[in-house]
Formats: sequence, structure tokens, C-alpha cells
Amino acid sequence: MKNKKYLVGIGVVAIPLFIFSLFYFGEPKFEKLPIYGERIEPNGKDILDTIYYQIPNFKVVNQSGDTITQENLSGCIYLANFFFTSCKDVCPTMNRRLKALYDEVEDLENYNAKQAKEKGVPNKTTPIRFISFSVDPEADSIEVLAEYAKRFSITGNHWHFCTTDKKSTFNIGSGFLLPVSIEDSTIDHSQQVILVDKSNRIRGFYDSLDDAEIKRLIGEIKLLLFEYAQEEK
Repeated sequence: MKNKKYLVGIGVVAIPLFIFSLFYFGEPKFEKLPIYGERIEPNGKDILDTIYYQIPNFKVVNQSGDTITQENLSGCIYLANFFFTSCKDVCPTMNRRLKALYDEVEDLENYNAKQAKEKGVPNKTTPIRFISFSVDPEADSIEVLAEYAKRFSITGNHWHFCTTDKKSTFNIGSGFLLPVSIEDSTIDHSQQVILVDKSNRIRGFYDSLDDAEIKRLIGEIKLLLFEYAQEEK
């Protein structure tokens, strides 16, 4: 997959290619991604600016039985979505598309790590992780999620398929600004993929079943990675 490395990342080798794609004759031509959610007025009078919305902390269990919180995603940008394993319509297509992106990300990260090691320099690539929350916690046990992960050939800890109790699932969906039903505390099943930055701020929503939206997602992952690369300078 070496011919696909330019699609989703920026690192030791990918930086020159990506900068070239965003610059015209040395002039920067990029904009920062928006930050979603209402900004909050801080209590301290000495703080004049508002604070951007951040996804509330969550605590779930993944397909390996490990407890996952936002701490496990610290220092990463990540893609989040909501699904259930028995879904026969939206979920298989959504997660197949995410799997294709996941494979490219994994290939790129391995490549950048190898290049950094060979050159004897720090690997400053911002990691990209994936997390999928089940909206059917009663059926989607750890064992069921483990089998589901195997179906997509997911190993390691870069993609978490997670479950928790119904109330917590509702709160997580609400925290990601998805449509929720207050009456029965459920999340409307969504085909949206959510891009989250290293500060737990939502930077984009994407329709996983739309080819144009997937292309937009790839492009905006690049922009976010470039934003962090600039901060490293």
C-alpha cells in the first residue's frame, strides 16, 4: 500500500508531499477546520475568551475487555462512530469503509515509524485512532464485539469496538452531539463518522455512505494533521 501513503497522513516522509499539496508556489493556502459545539463562557473574570466545546469524558469496555477512556486516546486524533453488530444495513458498509481508511493509516504509521528509526530522528507523526460505540449494549457483549472485530481483521489497540450500559451509551451519544431521544434514552442510529482532535473537540461530521464525504474526511484529516505539524515548528 506504499502508493497510498499520501492519502491520510503526515510524518517524517509524508510532510513534504502534504505541504506541496497545500501550497501554491510557496504561498500557504489552507484554512483550519471548524470546531463544533457551543462555546462556553468561563467563570473566571480574568479569562476573556470563551472555551470551545469538548466531548465529555467517557468510560467503556472494548472487544478485549479493556476499560477505555479518553486517556487512551490522549495525544491522538480519532474517528468515532456508533453502530450495532446485528445491523444488516448501514453498519457493515460504514465499518468496511472505515476499515479501508484504517488499513491506510496503519500502513502509513508503520512506514513513518520505520523511517524515523532509520534516520535516527523522533517520530512526530500524530497518531490516528478509531473508536466505535455500540448502541445495543444488551446484545453487544465483549465476546460479541471480539467476534465482530475479527470479522474486520482488527487486532491491537488502534480500533476499539466498545460497549457500556444503556444510560452511559445515551450520554456518550449526546456528548458527541448526535441526535438522541430523551423519552427512551436512545441514540438515533447514525451513519455519521466524527473527527475529533487531540483536545477532544469535534472538527467534522461525515456521511460514511457518501463517496464525496469520505473524500472530504480524508482531506480534512490531512488539514488537521498539518495544523499539528505547524504547531511543532
